[in-house]
Amino acid sequence: MDDQSLPRSDGADLRPTTTLADKINALIIERWRGQKPPGNAVIAEQIRTETGLSISTGYLWMLRTGVRDNPTGARLQALARFFGRSPSYFLDAEGTEPDDQLSAALRSKDVVQIALRSDGLSDHSKKAILSMIEHARMIERLDDH
Repeated sequence: MDDQSLPRSDGADLRPTTTLADKINALIIERWRGQKPPGNAVIAEQIRTETGLSISTGYLWMLRTGVRDNPTGARLQALARFFGRSPSYFLDAEGTEPDDQLSAALRSKDVVQIALRSDGLSDHSKKAILSMIEHARMIERLDDH
């Protein structure tokens, strides 16, 4: 697949996600944020492993390039499950659900654990933890554009 036809993994070239191909490519970038996403063969294998959907490398390439843009309901549900979205995400012409960023973060068991363990802490302690998280994000340059 031609890497120049896709948005960059560093987020510098993110485009509006209006087509199915745009949405899938944006979700791939989001899933592998901060690192270079693997190739279609690896992604297709992970989709097969995590969802049970039989998807070929070639079919994933066709979806990512827009050659195919109308997957079956079962494929749409498997893609939604793999990327932590509802199937309607792929059908919505506007391109995003209101809680996409939260949904993506909550796929991480560590993020959920941090949220659960902070419940009941004082406001002062929560602010201190948030400050530590912001500092760690700055060190790791996660918010640099």
